[in-house]
Amino acid sequence: MEAKTEYALELLPRALAEKISHHPKINSADEIRLRRGRRASLTVSGSDILLDVTASPSDIEETFKNAFSYSIHSFQRELCGGCITSRGGNRVGVCGTAVTTPDGRLESVKSISSINIRIAREVKGCAEALSEACFKTGPVGVLVTGAPSSGKTTLLRDISRILGSKYRTALIDERGELSAAYCGAPQNDVGELTDVFFGYPKAEGIDIAVRVMSPRALIVDEISLTGETKALMSALGSGVEIITAVHAPSFSEAQKKPAISALLERGAFGYAAELNRDRTYRVIKID
Repeated sequence: MEAKTEYALELLPRALAEKISHHPKINSADEIRLRRGRRASLTVSGSDILLDVTASPSDIEETFKNAFSYSIHSFQRELCGGCITSRGGNRVGVCGTAVTTPDGRLESVKSISSINIRIAREVKGCAEALSEACFKTGPVGVLVTGAPSSGKTTLLRDISRILGSKYRTALIDERGELSAAYCGAPQNDVGELTDVFFGYPKAEGIDIAVRVMSPRALIVDEISLTGETKALMSALGSGVEIITAVHAPSFSEAQKKPAISALLERGAFGYAAELNRDRTYRVIKID
């Protein structure tokens, strides 16, 4: 069994982990999902498999506490953001009842009802074809598009490994999914010349990386906010090549997003990598 699958199972109560670990598809699972009072499930290649084991309220509670290292108050920002990265780079998403302030801002989450453990996959070599098409003469801007769970993070991680073996690269890893940073050290191979900005909000991380590390390339996962776009625009003005991803089923759909449209108008990307549900991709040259 892969170490990262073992790390995911370690978050579960022992009896529940033992039952799930014997499922024949566990080594191929991308996600382990628990829902209070209902059967657990595995997600394998986009398909959901219900298991013959029910997640009790105590199973949910213990898994939740394990994911947050029994220190919920220390991770309020992550809790309000819906997920936390655990050992090995596995992402634990939570669903429950919102606790809001009088003015309607999300303050915390209580009564956790569902947990999704997304198992991080380090697939070395998956970006080789992209690298051969795009990076023959050095770093160039690349936009990765794909639906949720299509492999965007996995592809970016391997791009970091490839570029970071030759060029100064800054990796903005807000949630630790790309580098799987643990106690400050990346557990994934992100390239020997790669500097990892772990836990930084994306916009701040981008600005600091450009100012203090002078990277040739900057890699950041799933941009969405206006502030992140502005930070990337500033990085472009400093001559840094941008490699990023966006939730969109196709490049044509990605172009409709205001943040992506603005970056395209600035000539931020020379290529797009359009991911399919089966995690294959095609490289598109942007004119």
